[in-house]
Amino acid sequence: MKVILFRFEKETINFLECDINHGNLVLGKKEKISLDSCESRGEKYNKILDELLQIKTRYSPDVLAYQSPQKYRGTIKDEEGFANASMLNLFCYRNSIDILELTPKSTREYLSIPQKEFKSLVTQTMLQIVNDYQIAKSDKLADGLVFLKLIKNHI
Repeated sequence: MKVILFRFEKETINFLECDINHGNLVLGKKEKISLDSCESRGEKYNKILDELLQIKTRYSPDVLAYQSPQKYRGTIKDEEGFANASMLNLFCYRNSIDILELTPKSTREYLSIPQKEFKSLVTQTMLQIVNDYQIAKSDKLADGLVFLKLIKNHI
């Protein structure tokens, strides 16, 4: 199963190609797409849709996964990240592609484990990813990769 993992920032789309083969997570190409050249929000959202179409054509993913912008006390802290994630949801809906939102809560629900056990598992998995894939803890995609690794056998 081919999964493309996304993390949206204000002016950047980070993505990583991942394959799940027989329970193993194999990482492929990691790229960044800059949105700095866009002069308006409309142009920016159009570019996001164009880039998603190119990614779909180039990689033929089964699932698109993304780290959801977190909500804090009922408000959205990262409005641009939320808008970009909304564009991803629209793209997946229009193209009949499965989408997977990766959050600590949704990952813990997939695994059906208590919070204390989950925190320990996340820490342990992060260390494995840093060692196995040479990805820094500070990498924008690291948290999403941890969640994807934890649920890879459930999707």
